[in-house]
Amino acid sequence: MRIIDRLAQYLAYKKVTAYAFERTCQVANGYLKKQLKGKGSIGSDILLRIFHNYLDLDFVWLLTGNGEMLRQYDENGNLLGDQRPHYSKDEMIQLMNTRIMLLETALADKEKIIVMLEDRLPKL
Repeated sequence: MRIIDRLAQYLAYKKVTAYAFERTCQVANGYLKKQLKGKGSIGSDILLRIFHNYLDLDFVWLLTGNGEMLRQYDENGNLLGDQRPHYSKDEMIQLMNTRIMLLETALADKEKIIVMLEDRLPKL
């Protein structure tokens, strides 16, 4: 299951519409549908927006599918128990590789933007 599939599972569970998600995370209309069709990948900037807006969504579960979908909080907003999962060496490597992939994607996107802006400079 892909990250976007797990995100869709979470949104369905929480009864959050695609429109509400897109507005909350400040992404373009149709973003979620496009991602679900497999026509792109979720960038690190969007992942950060998701985690800032959906605090009960477990980061590790979204990225890897390991653990529980929801983080549990008490009435004071404190994380209940030690919910930090314990990972094997292979699981840690997988997590790190996922993180590296996301960072490389974000870097490539930023490099493309820089090139586009540099191309526009002489025209100004």
